[in-house]
Amino acid sequence: MSFKRQRQIQRGMGSVRQYADPSTNAELIQRLTLATGVPDNPFIADATPFFDRCESELMSLHFGGRMSLLDLFNWSVSNVFTKTFNFITYNRPEMSSGTPTAGHLTDPCADPSGYEFGTAKITLDGFGLYGRAAPTRYILKPTRYCETDPIYRVDGTPVTNEFEWDLRFVMDVLRQDLYRHIITGNASTPGQFDGLQQWINTGYESSMLDSMVVDWAGNNMAKSGGGPVTLNGSPITPIDLIRLIQAIIRRFKQRIQWSPTLATERENGVDVVLVMPTFLAECLLDFFTCWSVCEGGQYSPVNLMTYEARNFRDSLNGGRYGGGFIRIDGQVIDIFPYDWETMHGTHRGDIYILTRAVGNQQLWEGEHLSADAAADFIKGQGHNEYFSTDGGRVIGLTEVDNLCYKTKAWIRPRLVNRAPWLQARIMNVECSTILTPLSPDPLDTSWYPLASFGGDRRVD
Repeated sequence: MSFKRQRQIQRGMGSVRQYADPSTNAELIQRLTLATGVPDNPFIADATPFFDRCESELMSLHFGGRMSLLDLFNWSVSNVFTKTFNFITYNRPEMSSGTPTAGHLTDPCADPSGYEFGTAKITLDGFGLYGRAAPTRYILKPTRYCETDPIYRVDGTPVTNEFEWDLRFVMDVLRQDLYRHIITGNASTPGQFDGLQQWINTGYESSMLDSMVVDWAGNNMAKSGGGPVTLNGSPITPIDLIRLIQAIIRRFKQRIQWSPTLATERENGVDVVLVMPTFLAECLLDFFTCWSVCEGGQYSPVNLMTYEARNFRDSLNGGRYGGGFIRIDGQVIDIFPYDWETMHGTHRGDIYILTRAVGNQQLWEGEHLSADAAADFIKGQGHNEYFSTDGGRVIGLTEVDNLCYKTKAWIRPRLVNRAPWLQARIMNVECSTILTPLSPDPLDTSWYPLASFGGDRRVD
């Protein structure tokens, strides 16, 4: 069956494309061979956004195609269900009684010695499954929410169709689900995909694949006020947070130089980004200012108020993602502020050091199962009530029962990381601020967020 067929339906919101396909199984084996090419993207530099910008697609109509941290990764529609990545963990001379055989030959007629190697693998055998449904509507009794509770598209035009009104709210709550699980998602929980907490972790088949996971133990950025700092469970003694970040990035670059696949791309740049809560981003820029220009490198509000320090601090604003930037060994490291599930209570949060790419070698990918192909398949079985939207990311259903109908939507995403050993997470960084930090809490009933995510809502 060909899934290239395209159909369109009109629902008062522009055309909504419909396709789809049952998921298929396949196996991909590679030796840290990474996807090449850097696609253009109008939102996040050098990444393919979660939803493509399409004028007739629902998410683009209401959110302009922007999906915050999700857009940091390269997303594509896929029909490959199972992937296995095999990594060469070592390649060395053939051993003889525990001793490496010689490579030099004394006899030109003798056979050379051999080699041996080891492997480890990462297997992905599923996608997350997320779905939401609108309330049941009565066909003969229009609720007219479009008039009584108006909502608008990004271009300012009002929504005048109840179907689009319902689907917009369904998709908005789906977006909240994904915003949380891009951090805390755990594929061992049915229906979830692995987020950053699972990918940036230890316990891989080979320790060579393990990420760098630091417990900062509630210390401030000057490394005081908390407990002993550990890296992957072992004690370390960094002087302060900036020097720790510097040491981690230097270690990444050293390991890149050892990788046959990545070493040739190193001269084209290593794309590293820091992801952290907004309040920690502000604290880090303040601390980095004194680390850079204050006498003795000591941070204090007084030192930060000098003319030179204030000018230097202002120069760090902006960056690719609006959260500012720091310089490590002459390289600009941009900050991506992200408040969803990155906090541990009131004044404590996590910092993620993401290596997104080495030259043209992309290390992170996001995938969706094809809603286009699935909708096309099920419509071929006579079920025309299914539809897909947003470039095959979302499959929907309008379920009719006599004079009542309900709109539902589902999406099946997952995150893929080809180099967990080039990622780091610094947990439990403390920073006191004048105002209590905020994070968007969809579990609260207030429109304006009045408090941050608490520790009881955090899943590690």
